[in-house]
Amino acid sequence: MIAHDVQDLLDSLAMAVGRGMAVDDPEGRVVAHSVHHGEVDQVRAQAILSRSVPAEVEVWQEAHGVATTREPVRIPANPALGMAARLCVPLLHRGRRVGSLWIIEGGGPLSSEEEARTVRDAAAIAALLDGGGSSHTLRRLLNGEITVRRAAGILGEGPLRVLAVRVPAGRGDAVRGDGSRGDAVRGDGPRGDAVRGDLVRGDGPRGDAVRDDGAGGEAVPGDGSRGGAVPGEPGGLVGAVGDELSRMRRPPAFAVVDRHAVLLLNGGEDASALGESLAARAGGLVGVSAVHPGLGSLRQAYGEAVAAARAAAAEPALGPVARWPELGVYRLLADPTAYSLGSLREHPALAVTLETYLDHGGDAQETARLLHLHRTSLYYRLARIEELTGRSLKDGTQRLELHLALKLARWNAV
Repeated sequence: MIAHDVQDLLDSLAMAVGRGMAVDDPEGRVVAHSVHHGEVDQVRAQAILSRSVPAEVEVWQEAHGVATTREPVRIPANPALGMAARLCVPLLHRGRRVGSLWIIEGGGPLSSEEEARTVRDAAAIAALLDGGGSSHTLRRLLNGEITVRRAAGILGEGPLRVLAVRVPAGRGDAVRGDGSRGDAVRGDGPRGDAVRGDLVRGDGPRGDAVRDDGAGGEAVPGDGSRGGAVPGEPGGLVGAVGDELSRMRRPPAFAVVDRHAVLLLNGGEDASALGESLAARAGGLVGVSAVHPGLGSLRQAYGEAVAAARAAAAEPALGPVARWPELGVYRLLADPTAYSLGSLREHPALAVTLETYLDHGGDAQETARLLHLHRTSLYYRLARIEELTGRSLKDGTQRLELHLALKLARWNAV
């Protein structure tokens, strides 16, 4: 068992350097601690009993950079908190943080040889732990349970997209996670409908991947609990997504949420190609969000991807991979604030011309009569409207999008 291997390594290291040690997961929960060697302070005793770090201690630690450090960092003692000096060694695997190793240094710092041994063993502990933390962090961030700053050290920073694979109707059983858990991921309409889901692993710059280590394929739970692995039939959504991601050198993090496999991609990744491959393999429909600047808009990106996948199910012409910026009227149905008419707002006369034209079913003669325009002037205005909006008035769905946007602008103004 992985947990036993981590404990054995930790106990061996603690005995070698004669210090008390503990391993925290990325969220600050104690996942392993050594038998007592050397000093035991109040904070260590409380953390062992509660399996978590008190909030005021966490603040003190983060003030010294432990949340973002990529190198060992020393935390000075804080007598008011009952806390001795500590060395924090970030647990990094494949460039991704999977936890922290803490060593009490109340009796003095480790020697250079002891610190080198600690850093070496920390790398081995990190490799053992690598499997589930990023998906758990993704769920907690979607739930608003952790800050963006805290999640960024695990999920990465920078532009992102979210890709959602929607399981076809009648195949919900293939994506169920552990029925005893059912963690909720909240959302609000186009920014994420209320959903229920259990997490699967990932393994890349933005998550933990389905592991393919060639060493027996032991299942690592994806719900962050190290309970039971998330089941999925080979032909189901979980199996299909897992098979596809296992072929990638640096697969993205992903979680199964309600009827969707949700993948967190870097903004520069080819979401369309991956989406098409996943759609073909899973037999499902894929939605892709717009590019967002960072984790601060993760929930909005998630909602866009889910809405795009739903639009692909409603309108086959959009699928099998539907992109939020290209949804047209379905984007307005998902989010009435999604289309603001752009620069057309700066040209009231053109807005009136467009609305009159659409209200009268595209009848140019009647529109020109009502607006007291020559037909040539009307056609000039319509061409200018197409230029400003990027929409074709010869396309029925794009006309519907513009018409609905105009009516929503009236609705939202009162």
